[in-house]
Amino acid sequence: MYQIEEFPEVWADACIRDTEGRFLFLSVYGRDGSLMQFMAAMQLGAKEGGVQRFHLVGEDGARHQAEVGGAGRLSKHAGRLPKQNLFGPLSQMWVFDKSLQAPDRVNRIGWALHRHAAADPHLPGVQPGVQLLEAQLREKAWQLIKSLSPVALLDEWQGEILSWCTQKAATQAMGSDLYPVLGQVHAMRVSLTDHFLTFITDGVRAGRLRLPS
Repeated sequence: MYQIEEFPEVWADACIRDTEGRFLFLSVYGRDGSLMQFMAAMQLGAKEGGVQRFHLVGEDGARHQAEVGGAGRLSKHAGRLPKQNLFGPLSQMWVFDKSLQAPDRVNRIGWALHRHAAADPHLPGVQPGVQLLEAQLREKAWQLIKSLSPVALLDEWQGEILSWCTQKAATQAMGSDLYPVLGQVHAMRVSLTDHFLTFITDGVRAGRLRLPS
């Protein structure tokens, strides 16, 4: 868990930031009043006493800065936790960029999100690792690519198409050394330009993407 330094009664268990440090997804916990205060501060401009950035502090003391980047782009979803918990009445709130809600089919842009289970040191055997996480996220990205593509795609083409998308930055996994993903939620941006359609057309003509006989 990560404590919000500027709002010490608010805790986060997941945060995804883009390459500029602006948060795209944030999962926070706290009492209703504390969550409302945090959300209100993000919605106010700096001149009105709001916050333009905040810091998540991990159990190891590391501080991770997150930029708000304009509250108009944000949406939220909140719900109460079961009353039978150690901390009393708490709520969970997801705050996220509106672009994560639904794909932009006109511009063929969308987001694939995946939440993976944390490794349990008490369980025997091999547990899901980085390679499995990447495979699960890429599978969700592939389903999104098929949904956004202006032409039908065959599952047999998945490997070829995903490799091209990675090389051409048509798929971009969030998380870097400067702004790593915090928690267990990961995201990949998918953006299909006209070059994608050209690649598919050329691939079919050249036989790299084979049609069923």
